[in-house]
Amino acid sequence: MRNDAFSDWLVYVDGRDKRQTSDNLSRVRRVEEALTEHLKRTINLDDEYNKDRCNLILETISFECSEKIVETVNLPKDKNGLSSLRTAVNKYVKFCDTKK
Repeated sequence: MRNDAFSDWLVYVDGRDKRQTSDNLSRVRRVEEALTEHLKRTINLDDEYNKDRCNLILETISFECSEKIVETVNLPKDKNGLSSLRTAVNKYVKFCDTKK
């Protein structure tokens, strides 16, 4: 993930304040780290974007698939928690779309 560029995009293009920007960065990092553990391979959202625009990642953190994720992985199991992670990943996809 391109932390600094994504942070700047969230502030200057998406209009997020400092707290919202920090929250989005944390959520995207959390997804990368948790899915690295769950999928047993290094997850980098830039690589995932280049493969399939993060579709596999978004599917994996969907409420329908959340039961397949083991309890030890640091991901929420409730709809609201997963929704906030999906929103952050979707924002990263939007950021990548503008940086083509």
